Amino acid sequence: MNDLNIIYPKVYLIVLNWNDKELSGKCLSSIQNVTYPNFEVLIIDNNSKDGSVDYFKEHFPQYNILSLKKNLKYAGGNNAGVEYLDPKQEDFLVFINNDTIVSSDFLNHLINPFLSDPNCIITVPKILYAMDINKIWYAGGLINMWTGTIDHIGIRNYDAPRYSFLMETDYATGCCLCINTSDFKKLNYFDTNFNMYCEDVDLSIRAKKMNRKIVYSPKSIILHSVSQSLGENSFIKIKNKLTGQMKLFWKHASGLQIITLTFNWIFFYLPSGFLKWIYFRLQKK
Repeated sequence: MNDLNIIYPKVYLIVLNWNDKELSGKCLSSIQNVTYPNFEVLIIDNNSKDGSVDYFKEHFPQYNILSLKKNLKYAGGNNAGVEYLDPKQEDFLVFINNDTIVSSDFLNHLINPFLSDPNCIITVPKILYAMDINKIWYAGGLINMWTGTIDHIGIRNYDAPRYSFLMETDYATGCCLCINTSDFKKLNYFDTNFNMYCEDVDLSIRAKKMNRKIVYSPKSIILHSVSQSLGENSFIKIKNKLTGQMKLFWKHASGLQIITLTFNWIFFYLPSGFLKWIYFRLQKK
């Protein structure tokens, strides 16, 4: 085997686009500065109507493009990309949102935990807000099956040393995650029953059931323009998110957990979420 493959395993960087060629272009431009020496890029277009495919062919001819005939959403689109690539079992997959900007060494730090810990199954970077790079969007994730809540560690807090330690975490966000091809296939890909939201949490829960580690790697840093397609606090986003969460907990929670989380949702989670939505709506005005 080539020494390059031993030291730097092959990585396929998968970018999903839907009617957002300019935003995707910024992401792809940042990827051009990545220093990792052994990676390829696949752009998956989810049946865009804004001329995205022609735009990518013109501005990023060095990248592969998969143009889908229908919008397969996050799970279906990414799954189709993996089938199209047909990567080797030892290759790595990085699924990354098109509304991100990556640091030049982010891939190195996503791969390193796999090389030092064979029990690592998924890695995920530190993610900062693109509009305020001093604030955290994701520094690890927490899942509570008893209350039915899913939270980002550090969200909207200023970046600080406490968010800069390599650690095991409950789930990896689909905004950007890295997984070995063999493990992704063992997990049977993303579950396409999730129309939007929680595909990543579902994958993470299934990975943890294999007694493997999901590792937050804070030296890997990307910026995220949050919810550009729907809006960070839009009603459509909230509806889709709640639907995804209900599917997730129905799939994975025990009978007793269904009872406790339903109580929490009715009396605390949904009312507080509604008040937050009102607050953010008023802030915009």
